[in-house]
Amino acid sequence: MIKAPKENKQNIRYLGFETKQDGGRRFDFAITAAGQPSTRITLDIPAPAFAGENRISYQESAKICYEKIRVLLETSVPFNSPLHIDITREDIARFRHVPRGRARPQVE
Repeated sequence: MIKAPKENKQNIRYLGFETKQDGGRRFDFAITAAGQPSTRITLDIPAPAFAGENRISYQESAKICYEKIRVLLETSVPFNSPLHIDITREDIARFRHVPRGRARPQVE
């Protein structure tokens, strides 16, 4: 495995969340790298994601957002700040942590 040089390393920093009027949550992160300006990213998870049979917990929602950003950084060209991303049901199914022994919920 080839490691990126330390000067190219990007750090994802969680800044916090707010509850939206509709019950969804908005998460703020900053991407930092040596010698580069900070990039701010806001991710929204809609309220229905926190309800129903396959609901996510409030505790796991920030981790889902973090994983979404991590994958974007690994696979995408650099993006401009500020950036807004809506988390989809597919994102949740892909990035949520499912404890061993439990089936991963299927996306319909």
